[in-house]
Amino acid sequence: MNEALNTPVRRAKREVSSDDFPIGQKPDILLHDDQPIEREQIITALDDRLDNSYAEALKIAEEPVTILIHPSREKNAPIVVDCWVNGRGAEVFVNGQWHTFNCLPVNVAVTTKRKYVEVLARSKIDTINTDVEDATVENPANRINRMTSSTAVFTVIGDTNPKGGEWLRRLMTQQG
Repeated sequence: MNEALNTPVRRAKREVSSDDFPIGQKPDILLHDDQPIEREQIITALDDRLDNSYAEALKIAEEPVTILIHPSREKNAPIVVDCWVNGRGAEVFVNGQWHTFNCLPVNVAVTTKRKYVEVLARSKIDTINTDVEDATVENPANRINRMTSSTAVFTVIGDTNPKGGEWLRRLMTQQG
């Protein structure tokens, strides 16, 4: 009993899953028969960086992060996920060396660089659904509902950067 008091159990850091954060959703589009279509700005500049300079951002992008990509729920789900940055396949740390692959394995813990984890976090798909008002009305309105979801759900198993969880949260909650 005395030994347990002198050497308390240290709990490992909790793993962070990309599913833990809400994904930024785009607003619905309302189409009226008698009005022009409102177009949203597709490209937006982000000023909420965690780092102070471009050089610091490049340094952070090269940090190793250990992740586990979860398998998709679809039938015959792929066993790998394509992952590229500037035409270069994902770099994976294997047997003490960095190796370049064109994809990352599913359901296997791998250590890769943060920039490839960012590609996975930003990899999203929009599902479109339309609601049409009664067609007998003079000017029926159509509503386009957009649901954004991740294409690759993963868990961060190891990240030495103390701001890593906040970094992932910001990526996942951004729109687009």
